[in-house]
Amino acid sequence: MSFDGIFTHLMVTELNQRLLSGRVTKLHQPYPNEVVLVIRARGKNHKLLLSAHPTYARVQLTEMAYANPDTPRDFIMMLRKHLEGAISEEVSQADNDRVIHFAFSRRDELGDVQNLLLIVELMGRHSTILLMNQQSGKILDAIKHIGSSQNSYRSLLPGVAYVAPPEQETSNPFLAKDQEVFERLSRLPELSGAALQRQFQGLGRDTADELAY
Repeated sequence: MSFDGIFTHLMVTELNQRLLSGRVTKLHQPYPNEVVLVIRARGKNHKLLLSAHPTYARVQLTEMAYANPDTPRDFIMMLRKHLEGAISEEVSQADNDRVIHFAFSRRDELGDVQNLLLIVELMGRHSTILLMNQQSGKILDAIKHIGSSQNSYRSLLPGVAYVAPPEQETSNPFLAKDQEVFERLSRLPELSGAALQRQFQGLGRDTADELAY
């Protein structure tokens, strides 16, 4: 099964069950595109792997041991500063897209509550991981820096307001009402996987072909 919006939806449900109200105890960046968070929840340590690899981007719980570089990278140092000791409030999905939001809260040096959003966008070679301050809506840092010269739609740089990926015109199958689904299906010239992908958001080809079958 491909890591499409349907798979993401199911994974978000599982992560909420396992990580809700957990505390971040450790953070590592073993490779340039991968981050590992250790979250203590329900009396157990969970290793959460976040990958922005251009080919193997994914989110998963893992038991693997990773070797860390001798010198920590700047991105993980920033994550440690803001997320060590933070509490996992919610894991959510942007529509039925391959975009996962990890909401955390923590108290700063003055005792004020900070609401932080760790966003993972699983978009092939455009995949990224970034931390955003929810109050200001601004990016604290991203694992890959993308300037306006590289992307005219949005920049992914520290201090810049976060702009979500462009919205799709397809319908979220988990939110669409029965009447809308019926109308979209009735207009199709043929019921095929490709046709379903043009109508509904987050369907990988294998998922769409199976639904059509």
